[in-house]
Amino acid sequence: MLQASAQVASARPVVPMELVHRRRARDVVPTDWAHISGDRFLVRGAWPADHGFFAPRDGLHDALLLVESMRQSTILISHDAYGVPAGHHFLMWELDYTTNPGRLAVREGPEVELEVEFSEITRGSGRPTGMCSKVTVRRGGHTAGTGTSRIKLLGAKTYARVRGELPQAPPPPAPAGALMAPHAVGRTRSRDVLLVPTVRQGLWRLRVDTSHTTLYQGPKDHIPGMVLIEAARQAAHALVGPAALVPLRGNNAFHRYAEFRSPLWIEAVRGPGGHTVTVTGRQDGSPVFTSTVTTGGAGAVR
Repeated sequence: MLQASAQVASARPVVPMELVHRRRARDVVPTDWAHISGDRFLVRGAWPADHGFFAPRDGLHDALLLVESMRQSTILISHDAYGVPAGHHFLMWELDYTTNPGRLAVREGPEVELEVEFSEITRGSGRPTGMCSKVTVRRGGHTAGTGTSRIKLLGAKTYARVRGELPQAPPPPAPAGALMAPHAVGRTRSRDVLLVPTVRQGLWRLRVDTSHTTLYQGPKDHIPGMVLIEAARQAAHALVGPAALVPLRGNNAFHRYAEFRSPLWIEAVRGPGGHTVTVTGRQDGSPVFTSTVTTGGAGAVR
């Protein structure tokens, strides 16, 4: 349990959207934060029970809402506690998570607490340029999940030098008739399906729909990492299905930017025992990301 003496750093009822890189208030999880000691912080938040994309299913919150909560908490503390300026780019190179499905029940209420600890902080010009985070998610005093991430922070000018000329405009959304059926990838709405089937089993083309109000918020010059994590989960579901699966663990490594200008191919291979699926995203013949999803039995996952 966290120390009861931690002082709340902000009295804001809801964290400003720009501090978690969201453009809609309904997508903001954190409500306030507290400094515990050193590089340890407590973030308090609320999980919505009626979110369109992260909506609960079968009485359980979406496991990736837990991952999104960890991501937002890391960004929030980076800005508010470490002084990372607005407009900096957060580049995620690794993100691993575990979930405890028994603690995702909607009946436990919306309140969630995240203990965030930073390490391996690098600095330039007095500001962080990179860091690792370790997050423990608790509901009602019990651990609902954990996560670690490694991020790099770039100012606008540095980012422009790294990226060079902006990529071409993203392709139009895939036609609805070409998509996987929502139930086949653990979804209920066609708009949330990210996989376009091919003639080969276990291989899909990533659907890029920049009009999706949750996955794409604000101008992007590459496909966001959370889109790739969701695509990996959908691929694992499609391979393991038809029953819903519970993602107990996800290990994600991002090797390079996922560009808009070329098709991104998602390949999933089931491991020995059937509870592990390795998903690889490739673009122009080179790996973009690798995700290993460890699943449980039947349960609720979106």
